[in-house]
Amino acid sequence: MLRPIIQNAEAETINVQSFLKTVKKYTESTELTPAILREFVNKIVVHAPDKSSGHRVQQIDVHYNFIGEIDLSPEFSRYSKRTTA
Repeated sequence: MLRPIIQNAEAETINVQSFLKTVKKYTESTELTPAILREFVNKIVVHAPDKSSGHRVQQIDVHYNFIGEIDLSPEFSRYSKRTTA
């Protein structure tokens, strides 16, 4: 029962360590190049726009290599950015 939980935690640790290794590699970068972006980002998902609130809101999910998607929705973030068009 605990073995899968421990294995999952160990895998997450390895993924975070790999991500941090990549971050440290580019701490002195002065520009974001396509090569650097490819090393960090696995995929970007752009959802259909939602206009139900009277404003055009569009969700964009960024899936990072090693660590997956980071939820930056207002419920989980102190900083809420909302753009309208």
